[in-house]
Amino acid sequence: MIQETYLNTNFKNKGAIMSKKTWEKLSIWSLGLAGFSLILAGCAPANTNQTGAAGDDSKQTASADLGIPDEGYTLEALIEAAKKEGPITVVDATGKIEKMAENFTAKYGIKATGVKMKAQEQEEVLIREFQAKNVKSDVFNMSNLPDVTSQIIPEGMGVSWMPPDLREVIPAEYQKPAITENNPWVFAYNNKVHDKCPVNNIWALTTDEWKGKFVMPDPLLRNETLFWFNQLATNGEKEMKAAYKEQFGEEFKGENATEEWVKRLAANSPNVVKSDTDAGPIIGADGQSEPPMGFLSTSIFRDAKEDNFALGLCDTMKPWIGQLTPRVAVIASGTKHPNAAKLFVHFMMTQEGMQPQLDDGKISTNKKAEVSPKEASGIAKHIDKMYVNNSGTTQDDYAKAQDWRDLWTVNKK
Repeated sequence: MIQETYLNTNFKNKGAIMSKKTWEKLSIWSLGLAGFSLILAGCAPANTNQTGAAGDDSKQTASADLGIPDEGYTLEALIEAAKKEGPITVVDATGKIEKMAENFTAKYGIKATGVKMKAQEQEEVLIREFQAKNVKSDVFNMSNLPDVTSQIIPEGMGVSWMPPDLREVIPAEYQKPAITENNPWVFAYNNKVHDKCPVNNIWALTTDEWKGKFVMPDPLLRNETLFWFNQLATNGEKEMKAAYKEQFGEEFKGENATEEWVKRLAANSPNVVKSDTDAGPIIGADGQSEPPMGFLSTSIFRDAKEDNFALGLCDTMKPWIGQLTPRVAVIASGTKHPNAAKLFVHFMMTQEGMQPQLDDGKISTNKKAEVSPKEASGIAKHIDKMYVNNSGTTQDDYAKAQDWRDLWTVNKK
């Protein structure tokens, strides 16, 4: 269930509170052990089309006292207040945040610096700056929704704020917390060697024919994948079992089809790389007679055009052609520029503000925003075939991340 509010709790009263789990996590990061047990991150909510997350209302961080109040709010008043505060730093996992910051500065005359930072690094920075009471990063566009809703917001490290004047164009399921966009990750193939996707079922990737011929970012480095595994296991068993029967001609007889798929995929010698920017060129390189398939963000299709490697969208894959990973706007508790931070969140939730990412295939939660015709993958025609995360199990995703990490590690060959 999506909680009613994140309001009515003054985050300033929580500034010195941090759970044992958070301190352990910070210590682990300090040692550089990114793969250890308490690193958490997120996808978010699946076929219910809900992306908010459950939580205890009494524990949610307030946005009511952040900058100007929502009561009597106007965009003009927010702009006026923001211009009095000075420059801000905004963080996202994509380099497009730099262009977004430039556009914001040009529009409002408020200096914004965009910083590209991986999801786990974002959490590290947010936690450390909060702990040190020295906030330098004002806004994060985070892909770690379960971590945000289970830890960052409840413990007062970050604030979710939904612009009042955008509530009519942002579906309710994306408002609490404020989801800015969905990032499509898809199965892809070399469309120079193959005239269509060589398989149409994710179970085929576990067979001998595709042993060592599947490229993906390491799930131990991309927590969104671990959360996706849990989403499928919790909410997608019917579809996973149906796909198994379609692939192998018999009913699935095990306890959990997704667990079995993850085991088999890990054991089938996948080519695990650091990021999807590494995966794309491996799939699409010239001179291959049997190129691998892969799993990557639709933004890599832009790279394929620019760098001239072959990449096609597997738009017939069953039971889904990929996952939609939500990103949530988080304002750092203790920011010295609360109104400017809120204005940037507002900017991100408009087509104008999000345009650089829409060009890469990101899907804005704003109903009036459209995918750019410049987008290279063609994903806009196939959104209904994507797995959309289920908000009702976000807490479970957070709790079971280590179980999926262990399952992958034990079976990886």
